[in-house]
Amino acid sequence: MKFIIGVAIALGSTMGGFMMHHGNPMWLFVPSEYIVILGLLLGAMIQMNPSHVLKATVKASMGLLSGGGAPTAKHYIELLQMLYELMQLARKEGVLSLEGHVNEPHESTILTKYPLFMKDHHAVDFLCDTLKLFVAGVLDAHNMDELMERDIEVIHHEELEPAHLLQAAGDSLPAIGIVAAVLGIILTMTKINQGPDVVGSSVASALVGTFLGVFLAYGFASPMSGAVTAAADAKNQYYQVMRHILTASVQGINPPMAVEIGRRNIALVDRPSFEELEEALRETKGS
Repeated sequence: MKFIIGVAIALGSTMGGFMMHHGNPMWLFVPSEYIVILGLLLGAMIQMNPSHVLKATVKASMGLLSGGGAPTAKHYIELLQMLYELMQLARKEGVLSLEGHVNEPHESTILTKYPLFMKDHHAVDFLCDTLKLFVAGVLDAHNMDELMERDIEVIHHEELEPAHLLQAAGDSLPAIGIVAAVLGIILTMTKINQGPDVVGSSVASALVGTFLGVFLAYGFASPMSGAVTAAADAKNQYYQVMRHILTASVQGINPPMAVEIGRRNIALVDRPSFEELEEALRETKGS
């Protein structure tokens, strides 16, 4: 919703200011300029990036329409409840009791209770892969923490790839707009003997290319890159919370204290209060 509001303000204010000076919005609709700019941009992006990055960029861009995919306070409450329940199970029945849950997460009676978590397949894989090592007992707390840190770095790098592509698009669009404008000027020069009305209209059409390049760069591509980066950073924080809780649990810290350590690593805007966490854990015990 926030993204849609931003787009509406950017587009509305630009078109509104243009129309206040008696501009006709149809003057900005020059199909040839759109084809040159968007086609050249798409071709360059395809050349520069592997297919998985292109697909991830489309997915991330669509995700902005639904809030950007960043974890919310509800995501964190679910995460703390779920990890608390898993660690309580391990504490009471031994770590081997986690084996069935991590080997078949989509059939787990615990994990499937938390749909917001289960929607993120990277998070599910990260948790299950880590707990498999916990169950196997092959790593101590320090080495497991280091392994999780490296895994999070890889995930974060992948989450940032769409942002880098969008920023490259934003950096390229003004120059691509100039290419479209120059092509328009070349066409204008072939009409130089057709009178000022024809020449003036042709120059105006050419300048639409420059306008589009700059407008799309600073009104859309660069802001989208910033939004996708912010979402990726928020997801990185989500994984860091998991990492701190799991490390604390491997070190033998009891589940309530482990999830409290995780809570303290949540950004203030999404962090549940101590009382809210207690209430959530009571609900988990009750269920």
